[in-house]
Amino acid sequence: MNKTDLVLNAISDEEIKDSVCEIESIIPDETVEVDIVVVGAGASGVPAAGFAAEAGAKVALLQKEAEVVSQGNCASAIIKSKSTEAGLAKWIHHTNSLCDWRADTKQLRAYINHSEEALMWVFNRAGFTSETEYGDGSKVDNNSESAKLLNDGDKLCAFRSTSNDFTGLWKDRDNTYDYGNDHCYFWAPWIGPKPYNVGNALRNIVKKLENKYDNFKVYYNTPAVQIIKENNKVVGVYGKNKEGKYIRFNASKAVILATGDYTNNKAMVNHWCPEISEFDKKQFNKTGDGHIMALSAGAKMENTGHTKMMHDFDSALMFEEPFLFLNMEGKRFTNEYTGFVYMGNILKYEPKYKGKMLDEHHKDDGSRGWYCTIYDDNYVNWSKDEFVDGMVPPFVMEKFIPGAVENPQGVFKNLIDLHKCDTLEELSKELDIPYDEMKKSINRYNELCDKGSDDDFGKPSKYMHKIEKAPFWGARKHIRVSAEVSGVIVNENSQALDSQGKVIEGLYCVGNLGGQFYGGNDYPFHQTGLSLGKCYTFGMIAAKHALGIL
Repeated sequence: MNKTDLVLNAISDEEIKDSVCEIESIIPDETVEVDIVVVGAGASGVPAAGFAAEAGAKVALLQKEAEVVSQGNCASAIIKSKSTEAGLAKWIHHTNSLCDWRADTKQLRAYINHSEEALMWVFNRAGFTSETEYGDGSKVDNNSESAKLLNDGDKLCAFRSTSNDFTGLWKDRDNTYDYGNDHCYFWAPWIGPKPYNVGNALRNIVKKLENKYDNFKVYYNTPAVQIIKENNKVVGVYGKNKEGKYIRFNASKAVILATGDYTNNKAMVNHWCPEISEFDKKQFNKTGDGHIMALSAGAKMENTGHTKMMHDFDSALMFEEPFLFLNMEGKRFTNEYTGFVYMGNILKYEPKYKGKMLDEHHKDDGSRGWYCTIYDDNYVNWSKDEFVDGMVPPFVMEKFIPGAVENPQGVFKNLIDLHKCDTLEELSKELDIPYDEMKKSINRYNELCDKGSDDDFGKPSKYMHKIEKAPFWGARKHIRVSAEVSGVIVNENSQALDSQGKVIEGLYCVGNLGGQFYGGNDYPFHQTGLSLGKCYTFGMIAAKHALGIL
């Protein structure tokens, strides 16, 4: 029986602790003495290890992969100097409401207090800016000296900003929150463009740290396999390198687990977040190693029904526009004004489809999360009020049409799935949906558009537009799981807690391994880049707290 099975079959927290710890007795081939061990070189592990090394600690950074790995393009931070105290408090209340009132508000406050420093640290060390204070981030000059520092041949840069100020009446579709005259400003710079992301920036940071600090060492291809606990305190981990040799890493200060989520561990998904089991996963090799090690040390997992993040930015532009949505059987199935970030909840009831980019668990039967968005060429004449995010002209859209642009930039080429056809029958073939059902759905939709009332699903009438003018446009959307963002319960310092709510000495869990920052069914999408910003921030918090400098 493997470690996952032991955890899932255990009845009590104590059984989890005992069964996992007794899996194997390890005799190390080597022992390494450090102050802090960080397990996982990603969006939390790199800031944790980097902060600790810069503070003078001797640091070992263990990474299961052969390189630094992280996903995403945008991280954000709360800028306290541009916010009011009441606005910050309202942001906590607002965010908690979007988390079904299950967030740890002390952690939300810790994010407010430390996220600006953490995000600026990443931008400083990556070479985007030499500033030590916050800049407005509204426009990045890619020809400036600071931008050139990171534009090192792979064309990586800070290319846009979606910073915003929570003030007045905030509205997202049917959700509203009134900030009144108060302000909570967040800074949201993007790193890219695609296919480059924050992983590229973090890899550059680690190289600089390795060159600058003798007290910082990275052990690639060396997963941590077991926690070492003595006298009720976590004092290190065992790692196993690619030669199969065990290394004992003794940590005088702390072990910081930053191994990411468990979305590629089918048994753990089925147990803690079964809603995502039939959807494809965007990440690879996220097998819950840190969760299992933390549980073995006595940590407590959040209750089942973990928070998920699901969306599709990648197959085409205008991903938030409420065009006509058809499932893969050609049938309309929802009010399209719902918003794509919650489409996963609706699509769990729609048919599976065997399309591109299926993960290893769905290659035989297909996966859920597929639908098509349909519109006609009249869209270029719609008024501004008839769009949610704004019109994108056809010549810009073309880079998402397979083969239309020889070398499209800023897209994942293997995910391009937008089609423009002269007839609906041709479009149905490109999208692989039945033409008869598609035509029937479009005829009914056009009737409702003429009537000016969506009697079937209740979409606002201003977004009801007939599909009648060629060429016809259609994107096949593939909602996949970006991340599962719940895990081991921690406090606002990222210290792991046991089933009694007591701190487990020497153990920190950060990033998508630490909870309960969210707690709701869905990741809240009100603030661009909150997930990565949270990862950076609590990696830094853990390092500082472990060293007594928080």
